[in-house]
Amino acid sequence: MNKIRKLDNILLTAIIVFGVGLIGFAITSFLLSSPNKDIPFGFLLSGGIISIIHLISYLLTSIDKKRETSSLTILSIGLRLFLMLGILLILFLMYYRWNIKLFNVFVFVGMYTLATLVFVLLNIFSKRKE
Repeated sequence: MNKIRKLDNILLTAIIVFGVGLIGFAITSFLLSSPNKDIPFGFLLSGGIISIIHLISYLLTSIDKKRETSSLTILSIGLRLFLMLGILLILFLMYYRWNIKLFNVFVFVGMYTLATLVFVLLNIFSKRKE
């Protein structure tokens, strides 16, 4: 438990979102044999992509902490924004334009909202401990 508390908030957010994505996939896996198979695949895709994006942000932020600069942190924020908007645009096009219902757009938006809330709450609670 102490090892988890010592993790950076960005890395902890990535782990939590990936875990929620796997749990969401496991809970909705009964939908794989129905026409709504986009929901479990949405949990799997969004949990994986959002976790990878947070891991990249963590790596860039840790490099910045060693260098004592903030340029890579700002780059990671912009990269996260453009990647999320690009993926969301592709998912919307797949779902509504090309009629490829493989990943659920709303699950992706919900998982990104969850990741943002987890990150904010972790930062609030870590500031209270200090």
